[in-house]
Amino acid sequence: MFAAFAVGLDLYSPALGAPFVFDDFVLPYQRGSPQDLLAWVSGVRPFLMLTYWLNARMSGNSPLGYHLLNLIIHAVNTGLVFLVLSRLLALSGGVSARAVRVASVIGAAVFLIHPLQTESVSYVAGRSESLAAFFVLLAYVVFLYRRQEAISWVETAVVLTLFALGVTAKENAVSLAGVLVLTDVYWPRAFSARGLRINWKLYAAMAAGVIVAVWKVFRMLAAAPSAGFSLPGVTWYQYGFTQARSFFTYVRLAVIPVGQSIDHDYPVSHTILEHGAIFYLAALAGLIALCYAWRRRYPLACFGLFLTLILLAPTSSIVPILDPLVERRMYLPLIGLILIGCEIARHIRVRPFTGYAVCGAILAMFYVLCYQRNLLWAEPSQLWAEAALASTSNSRPYANLVDQLVQERRCSVAIPYLQHAEQVLPDDYLMDLAWGRTLECMGQNDQALRKLLRAAQIQQRSEVYKLIGLLYGEMGRPVAAGVALRRAVALDPQSGPARDALALWNEWMKALAAAEKKHQASPVFAPRGGTAPVGMQPVRKAQ
Repeated sequence: MFAAFAVGLDLYSPALGAPFVFDDFVLPYQRGSPQDLLAWVSGVRPFLMLTYWLNARMSGNSPLGYHLLNLIIHAVNTGLVFLVLSRLLALSGGVSARAVRVASVIGAAVFLIHPLQTESVSYVAGRSESLAAFFVLLAYVVFLYRRQEAISWVETAVVLTLFALGVTAKENAVSLAGVLVLTDVYWPRAFSARGLRINWKLYAAMAAGVIVAVWKVFRMLAAAPSAGFSLPGVTWYQYGFTQARSFFTYVRLAVIPVGQSIDHDYPVSHTILEHGAIFYLAALAGLIALCYAWRRRYPLACFGLFLTLILLAPTSSIVPILDPLVERRMYLPLIGLILIGCEIARHIRVRPFTGYAVCGAILAMFYVLCYQRNLLWAEPSQLWAEAALASTSNSRPYANLVDQLVQERRCSVAIPYLQHAEQVLPDDYLMDLAWGRTLECMGQNDQALRKLLRAAQIQQRSEVYKLIGLLYGEMGRPVAAGVALRRAVALDPQSGPARDALALWNEWMKALAAAEKKHQASPVFAPRGGTAPVGMQPVRKAQ
């Protein structure tokens, strides 16, 4: 693990000091007090939030501490992956102890340095994936290295405790139940119920916990705006069609990690024919059938495929999620593909020198690509620019690029990207919103207002009316500003930024009334270049 951390420290060094990006800004450390622990852990994913609370206590709002803890978790996970691979390779039989050690080291190295892992390590919000994986891997290690064939009550308690902690880090840790069942069914003889009978203690105790975990997951999905069977625009079967395609995209990214993106433009297959979904479904079904038929001839590869599918199932099956393809979902399933690679390697007869040379070349390629990816994470504007230029139907990368450039006060840099977006994404709400923010940042308030009003015609959302209200205030039009801000709060009464902006507007109106009594002129919102009172500064930052 120390070696893994040392290698990871060099590999991820460009991103250690990288600023917060994307969903990092909606996490509790951006708005909460480190003293109020209960407020942090009383919602979803309490153990994950506990780690953010600890970061906030130790390093405040500095990103370095958050990135460093992510790297430590990844290094520890690499050590656990080595133990898992060692045990599974030994169970497969026909491999010498030395070959098991060598293959486990190489497999763990792939897990450590693969470019697909960067989103779970370099992205602070990606910690949910690696932290949940830590508990899943630790529970799996306890299960695989139990003292006797039949698991004891103490070991059962340890596995279930780690299982519960994993779910409190991220809900997809529920896949551990399927992994344990698969392992007992598959080894030592594929598709035998003997292991389930021997370890009845574990499965009897786990049944109630799994039911509770699944109930909590579905309860969360029912209320989540970005996931669940009520997600607008996609049904469960359409999401299933899409995920059949995404599986092969994940495999391609694992084998040839080029074309990565922080926000993939991955269209949904609304019918079984759209985007060739039927062919991907047929190919996936064929792979599963082949692995069942060849389970004894190629035990590691077939186990690896089943393991990958089980680990992907919580996010990549039929439960719709807003983003059909997200790289960090492959953080733990990569182990299954590593096992497939081990199976391929042991059936290829080459001289040892040639084998080591090929493995070295592959590791070197992964290392270079991962390092380059971390250079991008260190420059969020470049990260978003890359995603934006690859998007033809997803406007979110352009909007996030504008957010980043506005923060950096490099607003004019966004203009070529927005002009490109207008050609591929006409009449898009987020594009007009991004144009409005960019033009306002450049001091072109009249043009910015036209863009924001056009965005409001496309979609009636709180965010755009908040920006319109702030812009009206900046232009010295307090009455129009009040109308827009009240509209923003009416559209989303739970929006903190909208309510804060309206509250500040009310304060300004009172100040204006008091000033009028003294026959003094006082603008409600200071124009660009003027001096805004301190009370207005939080609203300007909220833009």
